[in-house]
Amino acid sequence: MALFQGVPRDRLEWTQKYRDVQLVVPPKATLYEAGSKPKYVYTLFNGWMAMYQTSRSGKRKILRFVLPGDFLGFQANLKGTISHSASAISESIVCAFPRDTLSDLFEKQPSLAFRLASMESREMNLCQHHQAFRSSKDSHESIAFLLLELFHRTRLQMRHSYDPVKNSIVFPLTQEDIGDAVGLTSIHVNRVIGQFRMLGLIECDRKTLQILSEEKLAEIGEFDKELITSGDYFSMK
Repeated sequence: MALFQGVPRDRLEWTQKYRDVQLVVPPKATLYEAGSKPKYVYTLFNGWMAMYQTSRSGKRKILRFVLPGDFLGFQANLKGTISHSASAISESIVCAFPRDTLSDLFEKQPSLAFRLASMESREMNLCQHHQAFRSSKDSHESIAFLLLELFHRTRLQMRHSYDPVKNSIVFPLTQEDIGDAVGLTSIHVNRVIGQFRMLGLIECDRKTLQILSEEKLAEIGEFDKELITSGDYFSMK
């Protein structure tokens, strides 16, 4: 997991005493809901999940997609209500840590607190990029950026899901999921994905995303993979 990656084995085993349970979350099942006070914070061990908010009209706005190693349910005020919901896209396994043990865990393992801060900083940066796309970029740019973001995150966090021969990843998202992340209808997403395929940029079929021309797709999306791969997010000093 990204949060614990690089932690020496003796310290990693020690941190497991803080873990309460491991849960299996079926596809589309809700882990926690906005407005609630979850007892736990979670790390995703396996699968894909989404963190989202729902408008009064019932429209879903996906804030970010969660991959193995990512943290869920964490916020500055751990005693307050949570501002978003989380649900599984594919069958997922999460490790649950009681909220009231985090302070002690981070006090005893400050390197984990530093790593979490780095992770949250990266996610904030990505969220800012997506918000900018919603307000100033067209559909081709926003979808190209999202596809490459998830492609590179999956390569780093789910290496077993990457096929280096085909340059493809396992990709369980629906067009509705993509649309809810970039503020478009599934019909619009379908049209853009079809155009990308006709241009020979991607293939997206049978829960697989294949990148055929990363350079051209990155140019469309104004995407810099350093946003994902740089820094100490995946290194522990």
